Amino acid sequence: MQGIELGNIMSRNILGIDIRNDAVSAVLIKSGIKANRIEAYEHIPVSDQKDIASCIDSLLKSLVKQTDISDSICVASFPASQISYRNIKLPFKEQKKIKQILPYELEPTLPFLVDDLIIDYNSINQQGRSGPADYTDIVAAAVEKSALKSYLNTLASFNITPKIVTVGGYPTALCLSNNTTVSENRLFVDIGNKNSSVFILVAGQIYLMRSFLTGAANSSIAESLGSEIKRTIYACEEIFGFNLQPKEIFITGCSPDTINYEQDLERILGISAKRTDLISHTGFARKNPALSWKPEQMDNALALALTAIEGFKVFNFLKGSFAAKNYLVEHKKSLIKTGILAGLVLALIFINIILKTYSMEKNLASLNNQITGIFKTTFPDVKNIVDPIQQMRVKLKEVQKASMFSGETGKHTRAIDILKDISEFTPKDIDVNLTNLVMDMESVLITGDTNRFNSVDDIKRGLEHSHLFKKVTISSANMNKSDNRVRFKIKVQL
Repeated sequence: MQGIELGNIMSRNILGIDIRNDAVSAVLIKSGIKANRIEAYEHIPVSDQKDIASCIDSLLKSLVKQTDISDSICVASFPASQISYRNIKLPFKEQKKIKQILPYELEPTLPFLVDDLIIDYNSINQQGRSGPADYTDIVAAAVEKSALKSYLNTLASFNITPKIVTVGGYPTALCLSNNTTVSENRLFVDIGNKNSSVFILVAGQIYLMRSFLTGAANSSIAESLGSEIKRTIYACEEIFGFNLQPKEIFITGCSPDTINYEQDLERILGISAKRTDLISHTGFARKNPALSWKPEQMDNALALALTAIEGFKVFNFLKGSFAAKNYLVEHKKSLIKTGILAGLVLALIFINIILKTYSMEKNLASLNNQITGIFKTTFPDVKNIVDPIQQMRVKLKEVQKASMFSGETGKHTRAIDILKDISEFTPKDIDVNLTNLVMDMESVLITGDTNRFNSVDDIKRGLEHSHLFKKVTISSANMNKSDNRVRFKIKVQL
């Protein structure tokens, strides 16, 4: 799953912008080593999607009145209702293979061409669950490129370039899944005026997520929510093959002053329901406590900022051309400086190579002159010098042929040929050490040691196969008690 880790950032402003179909919210957190503080926040209802740009404008103007938001690291959410979700199993675990095959596996199940989509995924680690060990459960999310581009253009018109664009409500569910004080299996429901989303949390992981219209015909919103949640639970049990039985439902996104969904959902589902309140878990202080803070309005935006501060890995749709565009725009000056430095380094390397080449050619010329001088001194009778090294080899061979050396016997049998036959005809599988070799014109006396008496006989029989040796005789063979080795002497007649 694509993500970004910002946990090591020192004293930076993190801006979380939650854009929904019915409202836009933003939270700016000053993140430092010692503490984190909420510097500014705002919530603006959206009555018409055509007015989304003006709502964002009002939101940012309100934030600017409270504090400076320039140079902030922005994490934004994309409306969950405009995203397609799929759970699939793949018969391998390698991330590279998953990225390559995922679009083709998803294409038959989606109402769009995969080339028109940006897809990200999360791998689920089912610890303690039964099933094949060589498959991977995948939660995938896909958004249309055209919708994402329009969304980014709207933010860009206000000079906002987000580091992450993720699923609306997903960071809040992720924060809940990392809260060790809550039950293992639970639900998170993000309720909107027209659309709602449900996230199933199991063992600290988000197993399944789904968005749906809020309010079916001839039923209340609570009853519609209850029916959709039941369907989602059944789907999760069918996909993963275990009885879910969630213990708690966490709710956000609806006004507690007008509708009390907790009691209705507890009655319909038989599961304890409560509202989220992330700020109570974080303990973050607010710069202006006098401003109204409503968790159901601000938790999703706060969770976006927390995702960056804590270094959580989330779905990130800034991939491919979208990621490259953002990177180039953001790092244009740095890339130019890096290019200039790289050019200087390459120029220095090139100059260094030229200087080294010149120095090596100079040294080579000096060595050639020395070789020529040695050749002239050694062979003054040679006047035509073309290749002194090769000519010196030829002269040395001529001298060797013209002279007799101590390695030859009286019968002109060379010592090296005798050594060759001794090595060749001594059995290879015998443990033997030859310690001395005495050679004269008529014979050779071989002295050594081996591990057993039979080996001495084997050596004798092997040497008798040599055409250089007329007769092979074992002169002596005695066991040395100090190392249990047989000392032997073998005489060879040439």
